[in-house]
Amino acid sequence: MNGHTIIQELNNKALEDGYLYKLLKKIQFNYGVFLFNSNPLQLTQKEFLDILRFSDILSRSDTPLNRNIALKIVSTLFDEYQGNEIYQFFAQNTMIKIGNFPSLKLLEKEGIGFDNKEVELDKILKKTFQQTSHEGRFFTDSQYETFLELVNSNHYSFSAGTSFGKSFLFSEFVNWIIKEKNSSENIVFLVPTRALITQVKEDIEFNIKDNNYKIVTNSDIPALFKDKRFIFVLTPERLLSYFANKNNPTISTMIIDEAQNIVSSDERSATFYHAITLAEQKSIKLYFASPNVPNPEVFLELVGNSTDESKSILDVSVVQNKFFVDFTSNKYRIYYDFVQDIEYDERELNIHSFDDFLMKMNKEDQSIIYCNSVRYTVEIAEKFSRKITISNDKELLELSKYIKENIHSEYFLANLIERGIAFHFGALPQELRKQIEELFKRGKIKYLFTTSTLLQGVNLPAKNLFILSDKIGLANLNELDFRNLAGRAGRLARELYGNLFVIRLDLGSKTERLLNFRNLPEIKSQILSGQKNFYQNIGNVLENKEMTNKQMSAKNKREIADYATVLTYQLKKNVPSQLIENFNQKNNDSKKLRKKMLDFNIPEDALMLSTTIRPVYQEKVYNLDDPFIFDTDYSAKSCRKILDILSTNYNWHAEEDGRYLGNENRLGYYSVLMSEWIQSKPLNFMIKSTIVYHESNGIRISINGDPTNSVVFQ
Repeated sequence: MNGHTIIQELNNKALEDGYLYKLLKKIQFNYGVFLFNSNPLQLTQKEFLDILRFSDILSRSDTPLNRNIALKIVSTLFDEYQGNEIYQFFAQNTMIKIGNFPSLKLLEKEGIGFDNKEVELDKILKKTFQQTSHEGRFFTDSQYETFLELVNSNHYSFSAGTSFGKSFLFSEFVNWIIKEKNSSENIVFLVPTRALITQVKEDIEFNIKDNNYKIVTNSDIPALFKDKRFIFVLTPERLLSYFANKNNPTISTMIIDEAQNIVSSDERSATFYHAITLAEQKSIKLYFASPNVPNPEVFLELVGNSTDESKSILDVSVVQNKFFVDFTSNKYRIYYDFVQDIEYDERELNIHSFDDFLMKMNKEDQSIIYCNSVRYTVEIAEKFSRKITISNDKELLELSKYIKENIHSEYFLANLIERGIAFHFGALPQELRKQIEELFKRGKIKYLFTTSTLLQGVNLPAKNLFILSDKIGLANLNELDFRNLAGRAGRLARELYGNLFVIRLDLGSKTERLLNFRNLPEIKSQILSGQKNFYQNIGNVLENKEMTNKQMSAKNKREIADYATVLTYQLKKNVPSQLIENFNQKNNDSKKLRKKMLDFNIPEDALMLSTTIRPVYQEKVYNLDDPFIFDTDYSAKSCRKILDILSTNYNWHAEEDGRYLGNENRLGYYSVLMSEWIQSKPLNFMIKSTIVYHESNGIRISINGDPTNSVVFQ
């Protein structure tokens, strides 16, 4: 019997041993009750040694589940036993066996070393092969395996947990490309939103040092840099604009992070798909990364690549401790990982205020509080801030002053910042959001109240995560969204674990359902499946007919209309794609509709850049006998004229959201904003102008985004 078989046999016996699960339950229970200020059950010396032996056996396995249980054991025991030499010996050995070198450093800081030849030899061998281009940094085992697969593939797709370290892995991959190709190729990072551009750019600047390369975040390349090589960080819209300029340098490699956005039910998914299809047409090598997706091969299938070069990574680098806290019944639950016979234990909660609970759990750590809507996020943050005194931290006070001077003297965020509190959502000014993120990463901001911007890949993990809502906007959080959000609890290289608190604040809350999620379902692509009459509805858009589902949301209607434009472009440009192939098969009128699309005389370049406008409107505007000419005095009156013309020709009343551009009564408000923006007026000036506009027109202004809580200027 060889050594590998012995290890397998020992692991099989461990997983079949009910004693393992008894000990797993006990250590997780102990951690939970101690955290909530109750007395834990003491481990006997035998139990302590036995659970550590289990971690040693399981850490030697090739199976992710076993290695994850080993990590759970040493992480859960860390707070109580970190000064114990026996614990340190087993814990350090476990981290070396699973290759978790970032977490190993947290243990080694205690200064306890061991003279063990097996451990030291394993450590030397792994560090020799898994050292990165950055001195003192090493791949985990899973990262190293994925890195080798990346460098040996012409295209690749993988998924992994939030704390896997995808950005670090891709930085090392880019360093390898630069070295292997002698700094001769241009590379692009494709990100789903503008909110991620700055973060990815800063990660690249930190991890990649090569004077031959310039990092660019827009589609225009200054003449000064023409002799450089480039690493681009672009949204799909900016990438399309880059492709539109035929004189731009060739791109060899594209890295698509947060790839799940390509198939999400979102009005920007069509633009995302359009961008990667054009990249595939230009023979750009595509590398996809996504969080927790069980079938990452779907992204390769979308562009017609072989699905063999894909991988779903199940190893975790940081574990989460999960709790449900119910302020309506004053009880809390400790949820158990890897325990077979019981899901949770319920106990009495001795703290009756969420604000007090948040302060107690945060201690000297940092916390993220997910609140869903902007209104709710601001409301909860402002209420909590009354419990916290003003900080004397110079950087916090400087940011507060900046907000008052550059946004508005009474903007309530300034008062929160003074207390080490902030809120975070996509509509915040970019410079302000950047400063908030920086101060949070450096530990200055202790409490961050947020909307779903974190689900778009913004890298802001914390020791504690509190989830107060089970929604994204009006829609339910699904399994993938919840897993992605929950992964923000715990930071690799800073903690061995994170705490996840799912909170019920009122009887109407359904947050408890989030902890009932089990295995993630495979994600589906409308392009590949044609589900929900996708291709029939594309045809309906082209013929200006009603959707098959009369109750379809305006957002989903716009999404399908965008795919109709992408399809029109692909047909006219003769671009082979899954979209064309499936449209031909699944729409009974495809032959007639293809002729209709080919008969459009819109220039192909216009279609390529304007996927969010229906072809019928583009055709109408293109064929105008008397094209409209805009005034150039930039006054609000001139801007209103422009908006009226656009509204008429592009049918905003039917196509746009009735709360915004689809409402003709809102165009006056937008004309004020448009005029000030074109003239590059400061944000605080624009806010004051908007208030004056509302005042002069007797229009209500909602407070914190709540129309039921508003004031009217007469």
